[in-house]
Amino acid sequence: MKIEIVIRVLLFTLIFAGCTKTDKLPILGEISIDPSTGENRYYQAPEFRLKNQFNHEVTHIDFENKIQVVDFFFTSCPTICPKMTKHLKLIEEAFDKVDEVAIVSYSIDYKNDSPETLKRYSENYKINNNKWTFLTGDSDGVFELAKDYKVLASNDGSINQRNIIHDGTFVLVDGKRRIRGYYNGLSVRDTKRLILDINKLIKEVE
Repeated sequence: MKIEIVIRVLLFTLIFAGCTKTDKLPILGEISIDPSTGENRYYQAPEFRLKNQFNHEVTHIDFENKIQVVDFFFTSCPTICPKMTKHLKLIEEAFDKVDEVAIVSYSIDYKNDSPETLKRYSENYKINNNKWTFLTGDSDGVFELAKDYKVLASNDGSINQRNIIHDGTFVLVDGKRRIRGYYNGLSVRDTKRLILDINKLIKEVE
């Protein structure tokens, strides 16, 4: 038993030392092996095809090689969404001049959040539309996207009455669509941690 404890302590020490030395963020999600190369194949954020606040079609390809901060929200949300948006504004301001950083907000209320509604929302918050993309679709497929990002967003209602819910998570995705971190979007402290981690990703690709 003592030997097992010593081994576990040594392994933890080595892992911690390795993380401290490289100061790189972990790559989250399942890992598989590429059968043709034998190399690790990391989990990727989902592909999508939706409309933005200008009613233009947008896909995952439009964010190729970009670091993304992702959240799920809806414009009429009276509780956590305003706070999340204000915290995302901190991200927007911190990386306003950094082209490789983007913010992507998925609406989970397609029946009410038309592109025009998303545009009004962005105007109300004085959003930099070159930095921040709002996305909407014409079905509940966005809930499947939330599952793929490993966050909570769902319709907990019935056929006649929708009851859409979501958590306040921010997801950090790197330029290869790999998930690198999760953050409490209701916390200023965690938002500042996210800013630090984005800077780590920027240095990682330099």
